[in-house]
Amino acid sequence: MENIHEQFEQTVSLCHYGDDIYLLDEGQPLGELMPLVSGREIMTDKIVFLMCRSGLLHIRLNYHELSLVAGQILIALPGMIIDTLEVSTDFRATTMLLSERFTDSLNLGSSYRIMLSIQRQPVVTLMAGMEDAMLNFVGMIRGLLTLPSHPNLDRVVHLLFESWFFGFGPYLHSTESQRIATAAEMHTEQFLRLVEQNFRQQHTLDWYATQMNITPKRLSICVKQTSGRNATEWIDRHRLLEAIRLLRGGKGSVKEVAFLLGFPNQSTFGTWFKRQTSQSPRDYIRQSEK
Repeated sequence: MENIHEQFEQTVSLCHYGDDIYLLDEGQPLGELMPLVSGREIMTDKIVFLMCRSGLLHIRLNYHELSLVAGQILIALPGMIIDTLEVSTDFRATTMLLSERFTDSLNLGSSYRIMLSIQRQPVVTLMAGMEDAMLNFVGMIRGLLTLPSHPNLDRVVHLLFESWFFGFGPYLHSTESQRIATAAEMHTEQFLRLVEQNFRQQHTLDWYATQMNITPKRLSICVKQTSGRNATEWIDRHRLLEAIRLLRGGKGSVKEVAFLLGFPNQSTFGTWFKRQTSQSPRDYIRQSEK
């Protein structure tokens, strides 16, 4: 499966800054902008800020089932899986995508990490004035990026985003902190973050349990209890979405994809892939090309 920004580029004319910033046009139905349609999953490779302008979006973000309505913003981190359950026909949103490379280059210090502690509440209801502030900021960035040339564009863009994060981040953090997670939820969140970072090479429950200093049995119980899926299903889900993205995007041969995802050989990868999809990798590629 293509990654999220590749799919955006195929469906809408974007304002973007290299591969670091993508701004999606406002006022268009979401279905025309991004691949959030019922029954489809995507795995984000950007930080996603999606502000609802109208309608309803009902999704499952990792193990959280969420609804987004007007006046709310959804924040998803790289590696999170968005499983779309329902999109109303009148859903419209303003969306901003940022690469981790770009945000890491900003002078944010610990405030950035605090702002991104959103796993327990990725949907935030905006207080009065915040929606207009978000729209004004997006409009300012869009106007700046459409200038024919600017001698200090890189520096100006960085300074604007630093100011935005420092202004917007504490509000999101204070909202998020009102909800206290259970121990099982916290274990599951830590597990999912580790999976997002390591699924290409680490595939065993024992490895993740060791990193978290809990037993594999305890980890398995927590993940199943809070997410409805067992831990190995989450690992396989990430690997499968990445495999599909690489195969469909022509990012390498079947053998190379197998190596990138930590399989010992092409045959083992092929057997695993067919068990997940009922198709061999080559059959899947041929079908995708049609």
